[in-house]
Amino acid sequence: MPTNSEVNPTNLERRDLLKGLAVILGAAISPACQRAAEVPAAQRMAGVARWSLEQRAIAHRCADLIMPATDTPSALAVGVGEFMDYVASVWLQQSELEELLAGLNGLQEEAQRQYTKNFVDLSEMEQVQLLTQMETASSVLNASSQEELRSKVFARLKELTVVGYYSSEVGAKQERAYVPMPGRYDGYFKLNKVGRQWSS
Repeated sequence: MPTNSEVNPTNLERRDLLKGLAVILGAAISPACQRAAEVPAAQRMAGVARWSLEQRAIAHRCADLIMPATDTPSALAVGVGEFMDYVASVWLQQSELEELLAGLNGLQEEAQRQYTKNFVDLSEMEQVQLLTQMETASSVLNASSQEELRSKVFARLKELTVVGYYSSEVGAKQERAYVPMPGRYDGYFKLNKVGRQWSS
């Protein structure tokens, strides 16, 4: 039976996890996500909803597109949706929230413009195409402020998904190789022996 420390990582372990996730994301983790991830999952209580049901549904669907089910569960299956709700309702500054909501609204508008459907009703291929456009919007020459916003919001969605996933028990123990009591450091250990990164 797992000990309490195995299921609920210490503050030090959570900080180490966040450092590793910054490498995966290729950028520093925002203060909102960092603070949220440092709170043990059992203590995360979402406040009053600060987004509409439609915006929430779009954000949650994006999480499952960013980290779909493979040999491990999808983002929503491990609780990323609840993590998103928690961060959005408790930790995001008003300006950050407004930016996120504007991006989600923009995604819905693009779905209507290109396919005359709501984003959540599109096929997976269509949804992925819109997310890809969103991710690369700022890379075009002379990108507009709207295109910059779209890329920034995609980065926020990706951050919420990745941090939420890897701070979950499943993310720490299945997607990463979990060692409750790590032994000696081996700088020459071959990653292909386990196929994933150690979580502690």
